[in-house]
Amino acid sequence: MKRRSFLQAAAVSGTSMLAAAARPNILWIIGEDFSPDLGCYGNSLVHTPHLDRLASEGVRFSHAFVTAPVCSASRSAIATGIYQTSIGAHHHRSHRTDGYRLPAPVQVFTEYFRKAGYHTSNVVTAATGLRGTGKTDFNFHAERVFDGTDWQQRKPGQPFYAQVNFPETHRAFRPSPERHIDRAKAIPPPYYPDHPAAREEWAVYLETAQNLDANAGKVLDRLRDEGLLEETIVFFFGDHGRPMPRGKQFLYDEGIRIPLIVRIPEKFQPPGFRPGSVRDDLVSAIDITATSLKLAGIEPPGHMQGRPFLGANTKPREYVFAARDRCDETSDRIRAVRDARFKYIRNYHPDRAWTQPNNYKDTAYPMLRLLRDLDRTGKLNAAQARFMAAKRPVEELYDTHSDPYELRNLADSPEHARMLERMRGVLKEWIASTGDKGEIPEQPAAVEDTSYRTQVDGWCTRAFAAATRTGEALTVVCKGKTNSILRSCVTEGGDMVLEFRARSAAIRPQMVFWGTIDKMVNQPDPENGAKLEFRPDGKWHDYSVPFRAAGFLGVIGLDLGPGEGSIEFDSIRLLRKTGSKTEIVERWDFAV
Repeated sequence: MKRRSFLQAAAVSGTSMLAAAARPNILWIIGEDFSPDLGCYGNSLVHTPHLDRLASEGVRFSHAFVTAPVCSASRSAIATGIYQTSIGAHHHRSHRTDGYRLPAPVQVFTEYFRKAGYHTSNVVTAATGLRGTGKTDFNFHAERVFDGTDWQQRKPGQPFYAQVNFPETHRAFRPSPERHIDRAKAIPPPYYPDHPAAREEWAVYLETAQNLDANAGKVLDRLRDEGLLEETIVFFFGDHGRPMPRGKQFLYDEGIRIPLIVRIPEKFQPPGFRPGSVRDDLVSAIDITATSLKLAGIEPPGHMQGRPFLGANTKPREYVFAARDRCDETSDRIRAVRDARFKYIRNYHPDRAWTQPNNYKDTAYPMLRLLRDLDRTGKLNAAQARFMAAKRPVEELYDTHSDPYELRNLADSPEHARMLERMRGVLKEWIASTGDKGEIPEQPAAVEDTSYRTQVDGWCTRAFAAATRTGEALTVVCKGKTNSILRSCVTEGGDMVLEFRARSAAIRPQMVFWGTIDKMVNQPDPENGAKLEFRPDGKWHDYSVPFRAAGFLGVIGLDLGPGEGSIEFDSIRLLRKTGSKTEIVERWDFAV
């Protein structure tokens, strides 16, 4: 190569390297199932110094919302910058085995980073001794979404996009090992009962948020230690709202409002970016995608429905939209539109209860069991009992300024008739203009197998078991390596006994297991398990298994062991022993 040609090539190469070095890294820290329950958002009970500091060095957004209140649909939208309802990704955990692909020209957003020379990673080792989940959970099939599992795998000088997914605030919650939250101060929102068990669950959730903050801090420390903090734009946000009965899977603010904090090093700050400030403009989670691309110098494609909210020539949103469709085995369709003040919700199945049976929520949410129990005994107030109604209104309208908990439905208010009509029209136009596929029946091939998610009198099956009630017994058919049944049961713990009368010639139950509110389980757990000796001779026998539950009991279960066959239960009883006194906490008579 001639000297002049070599120098020209070197100059071009040097310019490219400088350009690459000048481009910011982009890091997303994602908290699962997390509402804005941080100190910087005004929660005085939680101690979240790391994310509070991130907010003090960045911009905190007070009105950020996801497009779906459940992880797979929300993440499918965020990953494409497109509403999940526009791309057929709106049903939870759909398209897992049918090979469904995104419609052209939609792509996973990491492809735009890759084409621009970025290394992309879904980080597994988030920091020394700390693992991220590597979660994607998309409702579509895509190849090579990420280049690797850590930004250290990039080439020298190559900018990176990376995400770290933390599961802490996804159930099960765990207490903070460092900072206890006073249960007397942990008062849940007014649509939940102010009950000792409810306070316990609320406090453990907030302590779990502290655990999330500690882990986010470790990632930020890693960036600082590697000399990358001032080279990296950091986003922190939740993938949807908190996992509580009226939150996750529903379109109230508890289900769709998320924390959003963006820290941008000084040399990359766009016009108008003011560290330590709070912005009240509406942000949709699909806007995070478009904004990340824009800050990296990548123009978001024209078909992307998300829009940048940072930088020059940004246009604030007047409305944000959200949708809920099938979640697990529970079919539903709800749509919502929200402006800075009013929220409009359209229920397409008003004949169905908000609390339709759902194995996941019915076994993992003690608060839901508490609501059911107190509703049955007439101990809920009007705000709490409303969510337990057998039917829903077709339309809901809330003034979130005067009614932040969304308790007073204004849809029938004459003075709000014009607002109702306006919001109804806005939603209708959005459904049409975005090609909302919610009206199209879901194809059977797209639906995950939910045949094993059955329940009888609240007893839910897990793994490969299915339950029915014949009128004479609870019959559980087992077809897997693991089979179990469990039921939420909120009561004070102590010395407990599970008694049951059962028979089987093929199935041999292994243990009784349980979870407390501060250590919930959804499968057999040897640490909270008591072995039993079962006689598989096909005859009826009575069994009594003592165990001790520390704190509030949240769930009880039976590990039915491996194998195929059926087992019948005539009755099950939960007892508590206090000294010489034995009381029946709850009983289920299936032969009646």
